[in-house]
Amino acid sequence: MLYLLTEEQKKKVLREYRMRLAVVSSVALSFVGIVAIVSIIPSKVLVSSHEQMLNFQKMNIGGGASAGVDDLSKKIADISNTASYLAPLGETLSAPDIFNHLEKQAGDNNTISKFQISHSDENAAVQITGISKNRDSLIKFVNTLKQDPIFSGATLPYSSLAKQDNLGFTLNLVINLSKLKNEE
Repeated sequence: MLYLLTEEQKKKVLREYRMRLAVVSSVALSFVGIVAIVSIIPSKVLVSSHEQMLNFQKMNIGGGASAGVDDLSKKIADISNTASYLAPLGETLSAPDIFNHLEKQAGDNNTISKFQISHSDENAAVQITGISKNRDSLIKFVNTLKQDPIFSGATLPYSSLAKQDNLGFTLNLVINLSKLKNEE
């Protein structure tokens, strides 16, 4: 059909074709540009926020004190205080030794889930929390602790014996450190 047109009409059609091609190309390039800008903006914002955070951390480190360093110092101080608190106990025996001894006394039917120790010069107080499979096992455990010369004052609240099976218990014990020193 293009062969049926005159030269002037052919030039008109060719000019119209080129004009449409230019419009479609510019719209496509504009669309690609908009997509590129939209996809670059979030990464630019993310990079700038990370840059600001790094600059802030750099200033804190350069300034001498950082919040993380202060928290770490507090944790180290707490651990040191706890260690110094347990130091006199460490001369005679260690808390893991006491726990292992209690665990042996507990047997297979009693489970110790929490162990807390506090001490003075003469005695150490221990509070243990756990679960016993049945009432008889718990009573046997308490009687064993009462007969053990290391421990005194093994007390079990009667409320711990309310159920028949899977009893939760809390025992308070006193460890006589002078007896431990005499046994050694």
